[in-house]
Amino acid sequence: MPKIGALFISLILLTGCSTDTTEIRANVTLFFVGDTPRGLKLFSEKREFLSSKNLLEEVISDLVSGELQPIDDDYSNLWDTSHSLNKINLSGTNAEVDLNLGKLSVGSEGEQRAIDQIVWTMININPDLKVIEFLVNGKTVESFAGHLDLTTGFEKAPAYEVLNPIQISSIIEGETLLNPIKISGEACTFEANLVWTLIKDGKVIDESFTTAEGACPLRSEWNITLGNLKPGTYLFEAKEFSTEDGSLFAIDSKTFIIK
Repeated sequence: MPKIGALFISLILLTGCSTDTTEIRANVTLFFVGDTPRGLKLFSEKREFLSSKNLLEEVISDLVSGELQPIDDDYSNLWDTSHSLNKINLSGTNAEVDLNLGKLSVGSEGEQRAIDQIVWTMININPDLKVIEFLVNGKTVESFAGHLDLTTGFEKAPAYEVLNPIQISSIIEGETLLNPIKISGEACTFEANLVWTLIKDGKVIDESFTTAEGACPLRSEWNITLGNLKPGTYLFEAKEFSTEDGSLFAIDSKTFIIK
């Protein structure tokens, strides 16, 4: 799978305008939140984004205002229409994000993941950034939701702490695929193991296991080849189970269609 944070930009010159306008079309990695067996974790979704001015500001503005929502219903954006972005100030490897804050009704874990959404999305757009600081209407505040200290900056936390241990990255939820089917993603699991299941019409039609390229704390790629599938709607699940009691430890799933 493409590495998280890869950014491909092409310039498109618009015609039919009185002045020359250059737009940037970029594949941007966005981060949303899923409620998992291990608590709230970040999941990534890649989107094509068209920007005419400032890509970083426009993406973060749409994220914190709730305009950007996940395609996968298993994920959510903790930011909603009560919030908006005033501006982003860049200074070397630091960024200052000034928000017009609405009501962020989340607990301490939710407040941390809401901040992680912004931090991870920003740094994957601009990898030179190291520290993200937050203001509310130009002023330093103690907290967004009464749980986390906002008087200091935030760095990108280790992936094994923030990201879901398993991510399917080669499929967009509900996507129509062409045979032969190959599925890939990233994992940070015990001994690099993960179990996968293919479901059609509510029945398991194939299942097995595979290994990623490296074990946790390394987050690395995995690949599955399903071959040629008959037309229909399929559900693919990638899972990790506890080595202690066999309980579900982590999961990501995607529905896809074969015509």
